[in-house]
Amino acid sequence: MAPDLRRRRRLAPAAIVTMLLAGLGAAPPVTAHAAQPFRLAAASSPSPTPTTEKGLRKTLDALNEEAEILTEKFNKARVDFGKAKKAQQAATAEAQRLRTLAEPAREQLGRMAAANYMAGGPDVLFGSGGSADGLSDRAYLAQNQAAAVLALKKQIAQADAAQRTAEAKTAQLKKAWDDAKQARGAAKAKVAEVMKRLDKLTTTHVSDPRTGLTATVKGSGLPAKMARKALTKLGSPYVWAAAGPSSFDCSGLVVWAYAQVGKSGLPHYTGDLFALGTKVSRGELRSGDLVYFGSNLHHMGIYLGDGKFLHAPQTGDVVKISNLSDRSDFAGANRIT
Repeated sequence: MAPDLRRRRRLAPAAIVTMLLAGLGAAPPVTAHAAQPFRLAAASSPSPTPTTEKGLRKTLDALNEEAEILTEKFNKARVDFGKAKKAQQAATAEAQRLRTLAEPAREQLGRMAAANYMAGGPDVLFGSGGSADGLSDRAYLAQNQAAAVLALKKQIAQADAAQRTAEAKTAQLKKAWDDAKQARGAAKAKVAEVMKRLDKLTTTHVSDPRTGLTATVKGSGLPAKMARKALTKLGSPYVWAAAGPSSFDCSGLVVWAYAQVGKSGLPHYTGDLFALGTKVSRGELRSGDLVYFGSNLHHMGIYLGDGKFLHAPQTGDVVKISNLSDRSDFAGANRIT
């Protein structure tokens, strides 16, 4: 049953026009609440830097712990930024969806307002002669259409505000991520500087009188210490299956040297040794890394530095320094710590 036009709420002509025009207007600005910034503590460095090996090691431990903490903050900031980015995309999509939904009703209101204007003003929306006793069907529909658009406008304003808030949050978390990245980089640079100073304090130059080759062992870690121990056996004879203290085969030299620095019980077999530790590329070799040769890993040695390695080659030979480049059968390397 059609509603009684005379029972509808009475509106002045100007009120209907105002409602129509309001439906065509822009959404009012809504201020987004700024998210709290994500702050990171900057990495600190001991001052002054110690000059003894013991002092540098203590400093290195503290910096490594700090770098680890900053790395986790960096990881958290990266995850938070990723979540905020997804939330921003969702808010943007929702705002666009609502704007698209409102556009047909907005256009229809525009046409009705234009037609009303061309017909001579708001009075044509009323009954015969512009009587205020009731609204015409056209006015009633216009009023409902305007109310629907206004409801959508409110939703759009809220969605726009959510989008702006999400964008602000994303920007803040992106900055937090950048700050964390910078802090982590600074901490890692400090670690590298202390390690560089440690290396200077623990650099060993050695010359092999039999081959005339020289090498430099750098570092203070376990592999470098092992290499220095092995170098004390320069000139010792090769004996198959021997593992010191006066004669060695290739893997026996490694097993003996590691035992001298507190890591005893390593397998006296190249294949088992290669399965331990961390694999290292040829371009990343450091003093004390183990190098292997042949497709069946039939030989191995200890990398010293400067492209030189120490090894017990074969029967009739002695422990000596050789050029890594002289071997065409390099098979890989690892680092046992």
